[in-house]
Amino acid sequence: LIMVIIVLGVVSVGVTGFLRSGVQIFADVTERDQLLGDSRFVVERLNRELRNAMPNSLRVAGNSTRHCIEFVPVKWSTYYFDVPVAPETASDTIDVVEWDDANPYVFTTGDRVLVYPTTAEDVYDEDGCRHATLASVSNADTPDTDQRQLTLTSSTVFDTDSPSNRLYVVGNPVSYCVANGQIQRYQYSFDSDPSQSINLSNGVLMAENLVNTLSDPPGISGDPFRVNHATLTRNASIISLLRFERGEEIVVFNNETHLPNVP
Repeated sequence: LIMVIIVLGVVSVGVTGFLRSGVQIFADVTERDQLLGDSRFVVERLNRELRNAMPNSLRVAGNSTRHCIEFVPVKWSTYYFDVPVAPETASDTIDVVEWDDANPYVFTTGDRVLVYPTTAEDVYDEDGCRHATLASVSNADTPDTDQRQLTLTSSTVFDTDSPSNRLYVVGNPVSYCVANGQIQRYQYSFDSDPSQSINLSNGVLMAENLVNTLSDPPGISGDPFRVNHATLTRNASIISLLRFERGEEIVVFNNETHLPNVP
């Protein structure tokens, strides 16, 4: 009986070790899959939104505890027939080419019209001369059925024409901010102050377990967001470096997104 007990004890120790190893492997795989799933979600969401950002609207601000990338999403782009440019008389209507039926524009209160913004200040300055608030969209008063008329909330004189008569309709600004091991998404109304703010509230949690070291000011290679602004010879590019860590699992996403220089 004593020999049987000893043998069973030895066998149980071996079996327990084997089971413990299997459980640990399962836990590690589950943890790795969860980390990969969470990180892939925010990376894919961020990349899709950045590809649809208004040219020249991308900018990064932050300090040693928080970094934010800000941009303005494009809801619709088209070509206009004419806009009032100084010293012309101000107007509150713009006739434009009809949108593609496969991707129609749906008007939302608060949408803005932008004409040839070449700097971030042109995009975010709601009192600027390249920025107007959209009031409604209707059929143009013309026999041509391929035209639409944009009505602005007030009569406007734009600062300049677009070289290609291009017009953008944009939504409210969006920021992705990395702080306290999290990345959160914020969307808010345009402000009278065109400078970028990082003191945002009511964000939506997109991912956790970020371990990026944040520089002050932003701009070094290890930061989560870097923007190479467009020039006359190249498009803009956004480099996203997000480092996730959970337990002993580390996942690093290094993405570069290009944004055409077509304001």
